[in-house]
Amino acid sequence: MSTENFKKELESTLLITNWTPTEGNLQEISQRISKLKGDVSKTDVKGIVHNVVGSYECVEIEGVDNTDLTTLLRMATKTTGK
Repeated sequence: MSTENFKKELESTLLITNWTPTEGNLQEISQRISKLKGDVSKTDVKGIVHNVVGSYECVEIEGVDNTDLTTLLRMATKTTGK
């Protein structure tokens, strides 16, 4: 899995509109997501992204939809090679 595809999936899942992660940032995000156990929430992923890259812009919509998180977790695992 390429980091560019992983970046696009993060942008789609978190509705990110403006950020500038490096290749290393994306690898770190991928590794941290792949280490999560149990139910993974968007809040978990948002926290990881913020901790790695700092501030970023995204669209906030009321309600929570976790349907894309399984795909994102699968992509993170493939990106890190685990």
